[in-house]
Amino acid sequence: MKSIKISLEKSEKDLFMQSKWWGNPDLPEKFDVPDDLTFICQLRCDELATYDEDNLLPHKGMLYFFAAIDYYFGHFDSYYPVDFYWNNEDVKVFYIEDIDNQTFEQVVFVDDDDKPVAMKELKMTFSSAPVLCDGNKMLGEPYNREWENWDEPYDDWIELLQVDSDDYDECTLNFMDWGMLHFLVNPKDLKNKDFNKVTSCICST
Repeated sequence: MKSIKISLEKSEKDLFMQSKWWGNPDLPEKFDVPDDLTFICQLRCDELATYDEDNLLPHKGMLYFFAAIDYYFGHFDSYYPVDFYWNNEDVKVFYIEDIDNQTFEQVVFVDDDDKPVAMKELKMTFSSAPVLCDGNKMLGEPYNREWENWDEPYDDWIELLQVDSDDYDECTLNFMDWGMLHFLVNPKDLKNKDFNKVTSCICST
């Protein structure tokens, strides 16, 4: 199983309903948005299909990733998960299969003074990569895990998304000494397009 490498670049184009990293999510009207989590990215599944050689991912619709990661942006008063494997309140993945026959709106997150808090959105492009791939990616094996498998009951779970530490224009994202955040999914749930039980963990060397 190869990885799908995610490359990021600045764009002056409107990325509404496109694959994007950071920014604000584009969701169906009246969608129950987890405003206590940080929006990481949204991915158009049709853009991933070409690189999904094992046919593991949905090939239509949109995937959305949220997690409790404000602390790792340097907001040290923010809540952060203390268990190695995060519970379902600290990480959320949503899958919207039908993106053509309903109305979507951009959900803008604001602070207590009604000022937008999201970082500048970045355009995402995809490419095929080795199973062990540094940086941001989907599928494959976790790049910086120092043991062969995850612990039970997650020992056969698949890496869905890998988020790397990085320096951005606005701030730095640092997962415990330049580690990585790994989103894990049960392969049976992935086959059924069920993302309700996704967990996350941070690996750092």
